[in-house]
Amino acid sequence: MTNIKDLESYMKIALDLAKIRKGLTHPNPTVGAVIVKDGKIIGKGYHTKAGMPHAEREAIKDAKEKGYDLKGSTMFVTLEPCCHYGRTPPCTNTIIEEGISEVVIGALDQNPVVKGQGVNILKSHGIKVITGVLEKECEKINEDFFIYIKEKRPFVHLKVAQSFDGKIATKTGDSKWITSEKSRQFAHQLRKEASAILVGTNTALKDNPTLTVRHVETEKQPVRVLIDKKLKVPPTYNIYNNEAKTIVITSKIANQENIKRLSEKENVEIVFLDLDENEKFKIDD
Repeated sequence: MTNIKDLESYMKIALDLAKIRKGLTHPNPTVGAVIVKDGKIIGKGYHTKAGMPHAEREAIKDAKEKGYDLKGSTMFVTLEPCCHYGRTPPCTNTIIEEGISEVVIGALDQNPVVKGQGVNILKSHGIKVITGVLEKECEKINEDFFIYIKEKRPFVHLKVAQSFDGKIATKTGDSKWITSEKSRQFAHQLRKEASAILVGTNTALKDNPTLTVRHVETEKQPVRVLIDKKLKVPPTYNIYNNEAKTIVITSKIANQENIKRLSEKENVEIVFLDLDENEKFKIDD
């Protein structure tokens, strides 16, 4: 299969499958796969969550349950198939065993354990491999995973809502929202995809946010992180409710009564950091 339009068309389907579980596969990347034979899609799959079968295995399972023979078929997968044993066996082994003759890959896995090796193993077993189909799109969907692999740091979204004149609230500070329902839905989609959502003391005090996913469906809530040096935010505020876990970053100058009351909440974890001479948090490089 060499027609670029066909390659991209099938890869788009694989990308759409991957997006179904975006934000729910941590710490694994999100991946989708499609198997095509004689111009017909015979199997589809996506990775549901860490520890469960990868997209390639799910697509193979789907095709076999429908009674298809995979010999001579082409697999489209958004990320290079793994070639190592983790919580699940290598996908390259299964692809080889099932007689799939061609694998079209969107993006190479940046994990050093896999990068390029999955491709080499498939080629060494006589399987035709095409890489780089909709590569940017396939990298984009896993940009958070790639940042962690390459730089060993979290991928951070900075969420700011402002009016045309550059303001984030009315002069009196009593505006509840300056954004539309559509933008709020987008923000909640980002929350769904996040592992944690972080705010400071002033935001928590003025907005009393819940910081949970509400405008889109989700199976999990991100961990709420509050940076509150003096622990001014009262234990009765929404950020401490039972809808999600909350981590409070505070210090030795924190309100002792609030520490005591929050320590009694099962879903709240309190972390103490040292302060420097200017009462700023000491953070190691």
